[in-house]
Amino acid sequence: MNYICTWFCADNPGEESIYPQTGEKSSGKKHQNIYWRCIILFFATSKRFNKTQKHILFTNTKALPTLNGRKVSDMLYEMDVEIIFTDFNYKTPKGYFNLFQNQFYEFSILEYIVNHNKKQEDHYLILDSDCIFTRSVDEIFAEAKPNGFISFEDAAATDLVIHGLSRVDMKHLYEDLSGAPVPEIPGYHLGEFFLASVKNINIIFDGFKKLWPELMRRYELGLPKFNEEAQTLSYLYYINDFKASKKINHLKRIWTNPVFYRNVESTDPEVAIWHLPSEKTYGLNRLYDVLVKNSPEYGMKINHLDYVKTIKKCLGIPHLAVTRKMEYYILSYYRALRKRAKKFSFKPKAAL
Repeated sequence: MNYICTWFCADNPGEESIYPQTGEKSSGKKHQNIYWRCIILFFATSKRFNKTQKHILFTNTKALPTLNGRKVSDMLYEMDVEIIFTDFNYKTPKGYFNLFQNQFYEFSILEYIVNHNKKQEDHYLILDSDCIFTRSVDEIFAEAKPNGFISFEDAAATDLVIHGLSRVDMKHLYEDLSGAPVPEIPGYHLGEFFLASVKNINIIFDGFKKLWPELMRRYELGLPKFNEEAQTLSYLYYINDFKASKKINHLKRIWTNPVFYRNVESTDPEVAIWHLPSEKTYGLNRLYDVLVKNSPEYGMKINHLDYVKTIKKCLGIPHLAVTRKMEYYILSYYRALRKRAKKFSFKPKAAL
């Protein structure tokens, strides 16, 4: 059996971390509903193409909300999505890292799979919820099957610092952790994509269980450590000699906001899975309205050509309309000013 999964891990009040793309408090309803809309859209676009795979949502909360008068639980049931509740067992201490604290929830998902599925040849594709599908992923599962694994690397420069570490930093950290020389600068695997067999999930999670106490020790001592799940998985892949695929038409992290960074290319419509981090409150919101709010059966009845036209228009891929460009600039600067105003309003007064 092949599984297509995404996840939602709620931050509790007092345990918030920073999610730059939403600009909202991560324990708040507004922030969380942005992700719930992404989740519904994720499954709506996957179910359109992927008929034989089983779909699963992993979450640490049973408080599923209502969106536009419709219960999220009902919508997932209608799309035949199984909901699996599992605790967040690998929570980093407050101050460990200020961004995306819940990303280590992925290891709680792997732990659940290890404990509940003994079919070693089953495969799990786990993606971030701000991904959509443009076609079937049968080809990706087929490519993963011989080795029980497939992954993709970020083409980041070796000295570019991502979430506190560059690839050069990761090389030195790999050497510290493994006690062996690392002859080449290691790759940085994309954390939004995970695909492995149950057999290899056992290997990866066993390595994580040994690594986790060391990460906590290094944090206590102020030593370099992995700050998020992609860095951690990259190391676990390295020590197990799991290699990244060179294919470029399976998955792409597409940055679309022209204010900050835009890497959209004319070939992007040919990519099977679009990861759209900066579109949560822009294009994905528009696409949710089209496919979920205003179409019967989650847009399943829309023919393929119209579906492709719709996602390209809503997301500005590969071409961004002038009106959409203006929206990015207006909203981006508005949020920046609002953030600055909030920071100024909470600035403590000098002592008299």
